[in-house]
Amino acid sequence: MAQERPAKMLAAERRRRIVEMLQSSSPILISDMARELGVSTVTVRGDFDALAARGLLRRVHGGAVLVSDYAFISTNERSRGHVREKRAIASEAAGLVSDHETILVGSGSTTFELVRALASRPESSDITVVTNDWAILDRGSKEFGNLRLAGTGGTLSREHGFFYGHLLASSLSDILFDKVFIGADGYDPGFGFLTDLAAVSEAKKVFLAHARTKVVLMDSSKICDGRSYTRFAKPGDVDMVFIDRDPGGAIAESTPARVVECCV
Repeated sequence: MAQERPAKMLAAERRRRIVEMLQSSSPILISDMARELGVSTVTVRGDFDALAARGLLRRVHGGAVLVSDYAFISTNERSRGHVREKRAIASEAAGLVSDHETILVGSGSTTFELVRALASRPESSDITVVTNDWAILDRGSKEFGNLRLAGTGGTLSREHGFFYGHLLASSLSDILFDKVFIGADGYDPGFGFLTDLAAVSEAKKVFLAHARTKVVLMDSSKICDGRSYTRFAKPGDVDMVFIDRDPGGAIAESTPARVVECCV
């Protein structure tokens, strides 16, 4: 018998539980998950669709299966949602990077697009990207020949394709970058910039501690959407935010950071 749970579980909590269930037992059925969470099958389908759009699971008939090697096979799937917005944001943010500069870039689909945009510059630009994103390193070694790529240390999360942990912190302990670019999975005006996983949050905090200029890249779908739960930065902890649009001035009115809205 499924354990009883609150009838009105928050979306972020439900989706976290779905991913946990997939990691322990894949595939899972919509009907079984609805009973486990105490919600309707319609709600579970919506959660599955949201998680699939972010590359965290694959939909199958009547249920879902785990994307077991997230970094290696689903980079395109991660990038599928809001592609135009992400590329516009990346293109605008790339203008901050000067030739011959070394930058620190966090994991994520929008930061991947940033590196792609930088790779389109001539070889004489001589830009070095240091990152904890496996997809940037793996695909970049084949596609981004105009860039120098360097990986941080750390433990590799195979499920999500990033390096994290004390080895990551140690690898950056004596380095200060001019700029760091990181993505965000959510933003709450009263709380700050959010992400889904605690390990991701810790990695982002380390990155922010090693740069003079702290830049967040995110699309507007992630503002106050209730899906992200771990804070990596308070509203005043970053210097710039690149976003396709800032609905209702949610970011500009709650942070001293410079907000750049990127035309799509």
